[in-house]
Amino acid sequence: MRSIHSVAFTAVLALASATCVPAPARAAAPPSLPIADAQLDAGSLHVQRFGHGDPVVLLPGLTTGPWEFADLIRRLSPRYTLYAVGLPGFDGRPAATPPLFDRVERDFWTFLDAQRIARPALIGHSLGGTLAIALGEQHPERLRGIVAIDGLPIFPGLERITAEQRLSAANDTFAQVTSQSHDQMVAYETQYMRTPGGVIDPALAASLAELEANSVPAAVAEWLKEDLTTDLRPQLARVSVPLLEIAPYNAPDVTSLADPYTEDQKATYYRALLSGAPRVQVVTVSPARHFAMFDAPDRVFAVVDAFLAQNR
Repeated sequence: MRSIHSVAFTAVLALASATCVPAPARAAAPPSLPIADAQLDAGSLHVQRFGHGDPVVLLPGLTTGPWEFADLIRRLSPRYTLYAVGLPGFDGRPAATPPLFDRVERDFWTFLDAQRIARPALIGHSLGGTLAIALGEQHPERLRGIVAIDGLPIFPGLERITAEQRLSAANDTFAQVTSQSHDQMVAYETQYMRTPGGVIDPALAASLAELEANSVPAAVAEWLKEDLTTDLRPQLARVSVPLLEIAPYNAPDVTSLADPYTEDQKATYYRALLSGAPRVQVVTVSPARHFAMFDAPDRVFAVVDAFLAQNR
């Protein structure tokens, strides 16, 4: 299973050398966010509120914002109160002083206290999924359940190297990414979003790349550095609430690899990374790349909706 995420890590390290990639003449527009019922700031977090019902908090991935959850927000808001979080440094938000994981985690619990939000479910994508797992380790009694969409307790593939090697790679990545110009960010994101790290539709990939490039390069570098050095596996037993991992799979991306793997093999690999969690479930979504909510919106909604209904 060596090749499952070696491509993703290589793509991260390739950011500094990205060159301009022309966008298609006609770009597909992603779903737009509904109008928020309210907006508020909580320390380093900017939060938009939608709908009415049991609370659900949405945590976005690297360089993204609440816009990546637009479809889920529209479908879930008639029955849930959704709090869509904007992370510092992404989606036009100002950067914050590191360490970012620690700061965001503190601000998250303060936000719940200030808004009197009791036992929300968390839905996180990628980096947001890792954050959700970290929060589940800290105070599982304050949560109802966790959904991680291709977000894991350690950056996939890096479990095979030592902590010192992860730190060295993270420092190299930080140095490369922090100096990027906006045009370089757009070029990289356009290229990256057309790979297994992005979406299947190349026109949609171009549109999403423009949104992702609306981030502070130094903040992206710091988030990447902290993400690459994070290993939550030793404390997974603390995540006593149900944990659902959604694993996207797109056969054309892997069948031509020197070490191809099946959908079941990917699910097995993810289960191994999450094996310390006592109530974990891994569900695959296919065909879909890393941004599964765009490639397979109906399937992602069905899986999330069923999980929330079972854990009310």
